Amino acid sequence: MARSLNMTPQARLLFAHMDRTGSISAREAMADYGITSASLARRVCDMEQHGIAIVRSIKTHPITGKQYTRYSIDIEANK
Repeated sequence: MARSLNMTPQARLLFAHMDRTGSISAREAMADYGITSASLARRVCDMEQHGIAIVRSIKTHPITGKQYTRYSIDIEANK
């Protein structure tokens, strides 16, 4: 997607990850790229400012019961 080229390197990295795998969580961002949850949220906002629609899904971890957010690109809105 051409719109992603003007974003920060972290935002481009996260966009590429979501484009390849479908979504990302804070845990995956930290483990795979060393991106903290605060930075992840900021980069998601950056993507939205560049016109990329993002879906936030609140999930519950099956073992710990803790809630977390999973971010994905809204394919329909970005057509």
